[in-house]
Amino acid sequence: MLKFGSLVLVATAFVFVACSGGTPKCSDEITKNLVIDIAKDELTSQGMSYLIPLLKFEVDTIRTTKYDKNIDRYECAANFIMTGENDTSTLPITYTVESTDKKDEFYVNVYGF
Repeated sequence: MLKFGSLVLVATAFVFVACSGGTPKCSDEITKNLVIDIAKDELTSQGMSYLIPLLKFEVDTIRTTKYDKNIDRYECAANFIMTGENDTSTLPITYTVESTDKKDEFYVNVYGF
């Protein structure tokens, strides 16, 4: 089974948010989906895009470790699970979720892939 290197790597993505409900929380679907998209992008950048259709990705055991209400920023920890036909790998990851100045988009930075 594929394992991401132990090297700490930062992956960043942003998305436009249609609603004005503030920054999505650590466990919101839009946040989890973006973390998974970042993982897929990382696999692609490592030349392993052929694995993407063979794996199921999941963000599990999500914890909000810090919230800064002054800047509406969440710090999160979770287990990133990759399940293949015969094996499962779990990586502990951390990530942040924060709004941009435009307030209709947000950034997710993932550490640990």
